[in-house]
Amino acid sequence: MGEEFRSPRFAVFLQENMAQMVLSGVCNDAAHQHLPSGGHMTRKIKAKLAIVALLMTFGAITVLGTTWADEEFVCPVCKTKNTFGVIMSYGSYIYGWPSKYQVIYWPLTDGHVLYSCKKCYLSLLMWDFDKLPQEKLEEVRNALKGIEIKGNYKNYLEIPMSQRLEAAEKIYAVLQKDDNFWLWFYRVKGYHYAAEKDQTKADEARKKALELATRMLNEKDQTTPKKELWLISGAMKHFLGDDKGALDDLNTALKTKYENKQLDKE
Repeated sequence: MGEEFRSPRFAVFLQENMAQMVLSGVCNDAAHQHLPSGGHMTRKIKAKLAIVALLMTFGAITVLGTTWADEEFVCPVCKTKNTFGVIMSYGSYIYGWPSKYQVIYWPLTDGHVLYSCKKCYLSLLMWDFDKLPQEKLEEVRNALKGIEIKGNYKNYLEIPMSQRLEAAEKIYAVLQKDDNFWLWFYRVKGYHYAAEKDQTKADEARKKALELATRMLNEKDQTTPKKELWLISGAMKHFLGDDKGALDDLNTALKTKYENKQLDKE
């Protein structure tokens, strides 16, 4: 997680209630939205998550590993060959890792996930890098002119996540992503800035995520489950130092019925 809980009371609340959040589907869906291809949650995995959630109420979960392998990718903008990491293995244990308290899940917590071309610095999440829309190429090229990566790096993993995220933000702005995307993107920025000990930048990103969550909660036609939005709002308030507001929001999340129209359709 990169940060200690600011309040023992808040930590106790999460220990007592996170299992219910997972069992109700909030954490499952938040993670499911951003799993790489081949990692979609099946009913079997969801059943395992329920077991994990129950274990969380009684004690710590054994931390297991993930594995990556190198693979060559051609940059869609400048056609330069790059070597990036691809996922080889992971398990449902990733949903029990501490980043869940920020409603963020692996691989978004791992530096491998954000590719950056060694020549033009096109920076995108691994599942977006080779899917750049052709009609957006010229706009992306223009956006790349304003991107600078400070320092000399032999491997994209050596570039600080903060620099890659700033570059990616400019590209995703060109791609006109929706509020749901930016809601988790700013949480991810906050997570990585905090990991790099830049609290000011972490707070800036989390404030943006909180503003988005608040606005989305007030939209009548919003499709994102309110339970999830209350959970995100509470998490961001906590990491911004407002534990009273965080506890209020998390209690509201617990009382709110979980509804996901997208899953209902499936």
